Amino acid sequence: MSIQKYLDGLEDLTGKQVIITGGTSGIGLAIVKHLLYKNADVVILARNKKKYDDTRNHLLEKFTNGNIDFISFDQSNDESIKNAVEEIIKNYPNFYALILNAGLMQPKKYITMTDGYPTTIKTNYVGEALFIKCILPYLKEEQRIILQGSLGAGLCFGKVDTLKKQKPKMFRQYFISKAGVEALFYHYSFKEETKASFYLVEPGVTNSGIIRDYNPIIRYLGSIFLKLVSHSPDKAALTAMKALDMKTKKGAYIVPRGLCTYRGFPKVKAFPKRRQREYLVDLLDQE
Repeated sequence: MSIQKYLDGLEDLTGKQVIITGGTSGIGLAIVKHLLYKNADVVILARNKKKYDDTRNHLLEKFTNGNIDFISFDQSNDESIKNAVEEIIKNYPNFYALILNAGLMQPKKYITMTDGYPTTIKTNYVGEALFIKCILPYLKEEQRIILQGSLGAGLCFGKVDTLKKQKPKMFRQYFISKAGVEALFYHYSFKEETKASFYLVEPGVTNSGIIRDYNPIIRYLGSIFLKLVSHSPDKAALTAMKALDMKTKKGAYIVPRGLCTYRGFPKVKAFPKRRQREYLVDLLDQE
């Protein structure tokens, strides 16, 4: 099956507003392309306005009738998150879905801590948790919140007692942050009553550019590995698109098909009990 044929089997999104964080590169950009193909009105939350402008101009060359808006947003900055939520509620209160896709694997060496947290954990998890907490009181029935998870969240890292004192061991902070995203999905889908519907999607192993800030040796070795086992950002973006389909029930956990869910077209599966880490949500209040 082709990617286009899969998309053609999903619900048309004409007249529906979809908001996405991190939509100017990697998997996020692939999701935006699919959204425009399905005729959605897209609002991109991103830090770099020039990069957004360049991306928008490029997209509109292909999707000439596309509707794309911008909100300035930095998921590592509390004030930026709150301002973005205010703008969403003011200008897009009836949006169909919010895709929380923004994230990083490891920042550059000179950007290591934000508000006492490692920047990876602050951006991927703590900032995302604040975003959800701020926007939830304003949401109406059936609005969808789609969380971008990761296969890495299921890897064993041991229980943590704090989110702040995490040493920069290779990938550890990233794994913890994505396990936190899974914890948010579990918490809001099964532990707390909300008007919104929550979905957790995993892109699989993807050559998305997320390792761009690692040192050259790791980038080189990583690129070789990804060429051998990964699938394209366009295919990785399909799990988020399936979460937008009306036939997909709320609380769905959507992953790629195939061995270890690392590549392939989407499927819905049961969320594993061993990954129901409610204690990570509790740590947010403790810190």
